[in-house]
Amino acid sequence: MSDFDDLNAQLWILGAIGRLADQDLFDRAADPDDELSALSQQLLIDTGWLLTDPVRPGPRLLAAPPSGVPTSALSGYVREQLARVSRFAEGAPAGWNELDRDRIRWRGRASGVIAHGIIERCCPDVLLRAENFLDIGTGAGGIVMRLCRMMPALRAVGLEVSPAALDVARLDVEAAGLEDRIEIRDQSVSDLADVEEYDLAWLPQQFVPREELLEALPRVFRSLRPEGALVMALASESDLPNLMAGGGTLSAREAVKLLERAGFRNIQTHDKVVTGRR
Repeated sequence: MSDFDDLNAQLWILGAIGRLADQDLFDRAADPDDELSALSQQLLIDTGWLLTDPVRPGPRLLAAPPSGVPTSALSGYVREQLARVSRFAEGAPAGWNELDRDRIRWRGRASGVIAHGIIERCCPDVLLRAENFLDIGTGAGGIVMRLCRMMPALRAVGLEVSPAALDVARLDVEAAGLEDRIEIRDQSVSDLADVEEYDLAWLPQQFVPREELLEALPRVFRSLRPEGALVMALASESDLPNLMAGGGTLSAREAVKLLERAGFRNIQTHDKVVTGRR
C-alpha cells in the first residue's frame, strides 16, 4: 500500500465513524443484511475504534468528539470536517461559509455545549449573575438557546452575518419558544453600537478576521456593563483548520495585548482562552 492509499484508507475510517454514528451503531451489531454498515463496523474493529463482545466504542472513539459532545453526535462532526476539507481542496478562500442547514445546525448545537463549558470554567461568577448575554458569530444560535434554557431569566443577543445561519438560528429560536428572550441580529460585531448592555460576551476569535477583531474589541468593551466579562476562544495553533475558519491564529500573549489596548482589565489566560473584565 502506498502512502497515498493509506491517506485514502484514513478517509474511509472517518466516513465509517460518521455513518455508524448516524445509524446509532456504536453499541450494537449491524444487521448482517446491511452489508455497508456491517463492513463499516468491521473496519472500525480492525483499526481499534470499536471493541467487540459486545460491540462498543473503544477508547480512541470515546476521546474523538470535541469536549462535551457525545459520540452519538459524531455523524455531524464527520460531515462537517469532510465538507471543510473538500472546500479547502477545491481552493475556497478562508472563512466560515457553510450553506448546508443540517451542518449549520449541528455546529450550533455542538458549539453550545463547548462554549457553555468554557464560559462556566473561566467566568463562573459572571455566568451566575448574568442577565444579558452577547454571542458574537452566533451561527445557528446554539449557545444562546442553551444558556437561555438553563437560565430562565437570561436574555441574549446573537450577531451573525451568514444569511444561511441567520435563517437556521431564527427558525430554531422560534421553534424553541425563545423568541421573546433571544434576538438574532444580521450584524457584524464591527458595527456593534450597544453601550453597557451585557454582563457577558462570547467571542470565538478563530471565526473573526483580524481587521474586524481589532475594530470589534473596543466596541465589545463599551457594550459590557461594569464588571462585565468577555470570554474569547483563541485559534492559537498555526494549523490549516484554524486558518480556514477565517480568523487566522492568535497567541495568548497577542490576545492579552489586544484586550489591554481595548480597555479590558483583570485579563487572564486559560487553555486557548483569554478573559477580560470591564
